[in-house]
Amino acid sequence: MAIQFFINIFFGFLWMFLSSEFNHEYFAVGFFWGLIILVIFRKVLPGKHLYFIVLWRWLKIIWLFLIELIKADIAVFQLMFKAKLDVNPVIFEYPLSVKKDWQIVMLANMITLTPGTISANISHDNSKIFIHRLDTDDIPGEIDAIKTSFEKWLLEVDK
Repeated sequence: MAIQFFINIFFGFLWMFLSSEFNHEYFAVGFFWGLIILVIFRKVLPGKHLYFIVLWRWLKIIWLFLIELIKADIAVFQLMFKAKLDVNPVIFEYPLSVKKDWQIVMLANMITLTPGTISANISHDNSKIFIHRLDTDDIPGEIDAIKTSFEKWLLEVDK
C-alpha cells in the first residue's frame, strides 16, 4: 500500500518538474494523473487494494468510532447526573470473529476507549475478550452492538 502512495507522489512531482511549474496546482494535476495510472495498472501493483480505498476505509472507521464515542459519552454523562445511581455492572465474554492480532488489539482498544466499557482480558487462544460494562441488562444486545459496529468495521478494513 505504501509503495502505491509513493508512486502517486512521484507522479505528482514528475508532472510538476516536466511542466516546469513548481506549485501545488501542478502537483495536484500530476497526483490526479498518478491516481488514474494506478487504477489502470492496479493488477500489477503490490497489495490487494489501491491505497486510497484502504485509506477511505480507515477514515470511515475513525469517523464511525468518533460517533460511537460521543454517543457513549452522552450516555455515561446522563448516568453520572441521575439523582439515584442505579447501575448494573456486568463482566461478560465476547466471542471474537476477528483473527489477526492487530484486529484484536484494535477492537480491545476501541472497546476500552468507549466510556462505560473496559476490555478486561483477552483469552489465551484469542477467541474471546472479557468486557466490563458499567450499566447493562442486555448482554446479547451488547454483543450484537459490538459485532455490528466495531468488529464489522475492522473486518471491512482488512478485506
